[in-house]
Amino acid sequence: MANLYVQADPPTDLNRNTEWFMYPGVWTAYILILLFSWLVVLSVFGCSAGVAWTVVHLFHSAVTFHFFHWKKGTPFAEDQGIYNRLTWWEQIDNGKQLTHNRKFLTVVPVSLFLIASHATSYRNPMLLINTLAVCILVVAKFPNMHKVRIFGINGDQ
Repeated sequence: MANLYVQADPPTDLNRNTEWFMYPGVWTAYILILLFSWLVVLSVFGCSAGVAWTVVHLFHSAVTFHFFHWKKGTPFAEDQGIYNRLTWWEQIDNGKQLTHNRKFLTVVPVSLFLIASHATSYRNPMLLINTLAVCILVVAKFPNMHKVRIFGINGDQ
């Protein structure tokens, strides 16, 4: 039987810290995890759908900001420390801006913001909290913010 798949050699500079995000199905799994999280919050806490979406949005914002935009380096020693000064966001797609992965990871918090805001009928204080969270995340993802440390926060010592 003929081999139906093309065998491609991985690039020599493959970053093991970010390569997993290029696998097929990762975007689908990411969305399913968010939906499952919403169902868990909705059923465990017994809150309204809007409050559950707000909790998921805020938790997602906090976790992704910490792991994508705050922590630097990789957990792997074989990269010889070349990524020690870069966050995960700066490492993804070898630093290329406006790739499909980066656009997806920008659309997700904006979509969560819109869903959470609509589900809470755009009422304060939920709208204010959701707006603050999405603004921080989206500004951190701007191409102009690549390798920028505001006021030297999280800068190299």
